[in-house]
Amino acid sequence: MNPALKLCLLPLAFLAGCALLPSAPPPVPPLLAPSALGQPLAASQTLSVAYRDNDFSLQGALAVDAEAVTLIAFGPFGGRALNLRYDGTTLKAETGPAVPAGFPPAQLLSDVELVLWPSAAWQAALAGSDWKLLEPVPGLRRLRYRGRLVAEVHYADGGDGLRGRAWISNLAYGYTLELRTSAQ
Repeated sequence: MNPALKLCLLPLAFLAGCALLPSAPPPVPPLLAPSALGQPLAASQTLSVAYRDNDFSLQGALAVDAEAVTLIAFGPFGGRALNLRYDGTTLKAETGPAVPAGFPPAQLLSDVELVLWPSAAWQAALAGSDWKLLEPVPGLRRLRYRGRLVAEVHYADGGDGLRGRAWISNLAYGYTLELRTSAQ
């Protein structure tokens, strides 16, 4: 083979090899302001998580007002699994042993917001960024980062997530989360 041709093909071979490497997960999507929900909310939730070989459920309480989002979840034996409070600027999180090590609490809050906050609030928050929210059909919401599909939300029975069942497949972190929300 011609030596000049070999030099030209070397960078292409390197790039092709890089394409086969697993890509790092994207950053956590931006958290939306509590007021972006557009209404106060007090709800009980059942969060069912499937992650790798584990399936577990958490019972939770979610409270949202113009000032803060608070999510408290308890494990199957009643112990506190996590306590999140977000005031639109700072996220304070305490996690228990039921939460996998290294899992960012901001990701869970972002998932809850992705399910519950209105599409218009997401569109406004993501404008001009590498993130894009699409709703190709009723009952389906997709989140993309730099063109890559990272999460998909499905709403049961055409619901809006505030009442009933919705589930999110987080492709970036490899888990599914089912939320059963009962707004009070």
